[in-house]
Order: sequence, then structure tokens, then C-alpha cells
Amino acid sequence: MPAEDVEVMHGIPVTSIERTWADLAALLPMGMVDELVVAGDGIVKRPWTPDGRREPLTTVERLRAVVSRAGRYKGVRTARAALDLIRVGSDAATETKMRLALIHAGLPEPELQLILDPSRPVSPDGDMGYRQWRLVLHYDGAPHDDEAQKLVDAWRNKGWDDAGWAQIWATVEDYRDDFRRVIHEVRCRRDEVEGQG
Repeated sequence: MPAEDVEVMHGIPVTSIERTWADLAALLPMGMVDELVVAGDGIVKRPWTPDGRREPLTTVERLRAVVSRAGRYKGVRTARAALDLIRVGSDAATETKMRLALIHAGLPEPELQLILDPSRPVSPDGDMGYRQWRLVLHYDGAPHDDEAQKLVDAWRNKGWDDAGWAQIWATVEDYRDDFRRVIHEVRCRRDEVEGQG
């Protein structure tokens, strides 16, 4: 194994996070690209903290380099396909799955971590959305049941609503149903907006 793909933790040599991701491709059944994308999104994201976003564990470029160094191996096609779909901006596996469901349904790729007004220091944001259709999507999982988070969400939702944007809230039920309702509502909004043009 190339030296670049080995790290030492607590005195023990281990594969780097990038090499571990590439090796995961060999363990998945052929064609399970989405699962590898979820794992990739999880390690290239910039984790949110109360003090701001932290640096990612790795980058897409570093993942691409490790796949190149690995050469031919079982799973390399899956890894290469996944590399083309990994994006910085999904804060959870469910968000990645929703993004991929939209893309697989033939819709354009949504903008991730969409901010209503990027010029303002504090502005409502959403997990993803389509600026051209004034549509924002939120995945509200279990953390959104917290009372303090509900207040933040109410402020967020009101900001988008006041600006005249349509909003879609996805939940675990949508995740279990492959986001079919969300896809339908996105298409309806697209048709509504483009029909007015």
C-alpha cells in the first residue's frame, strides 16, 4: 500500500480515511453507488458547530487521488462513479439520499446549504433548493423535535415564507418512500414557475 494511504493512530498504522473510503467500494455489491456517495459526502462535509463550520476530514480531490493510486481493484468502477456524485454540503446521510433521489428522478441538481440572502450575516438557510424556482427543501429529522430547534426552525421558515419562497419539508416517512412525494412537489413547483415564464 502506498505510504500516502497509511496514517498512524495511537502508534498503530491504519489506512487513511481516503483509502478506507476507497476500500469500502470493494465491500459493497456491484452498483451500490449511492451508499458510497453517502459515505463520501459524510467525510467531505464541513461539520456545523455553534462556532461555525469546521474543516472537512478530506476533500473530493484527495479521494480521487487515492482511487487513482489504488489502480485496478474490485470496486474501482463503483468508486469512480461515486466520485462524480460526491458534494460538499450534505450535513446528513438523509440529505444526500434526498439529493440523489432528485437527480435520479431527472431533476437538476439542487444547491446545497442554500442561504436566502448570502450578503447578510444572518439569513434563513435550507438544506438544499432551487434558486431559479424560489424553492427550498428542508429535511427535518429527529433533532428538529427539540424545543429550542423548533424556535430556530420557525424563524427560518418565516424568513423564507416572507421572501415568497415555496418550502418543502421532508421527514423520515419521505426517506422510507424514496422521496416520491418530495420529487412530485418539486416537479409541481418547477412546472408552476416555468409555466408562468
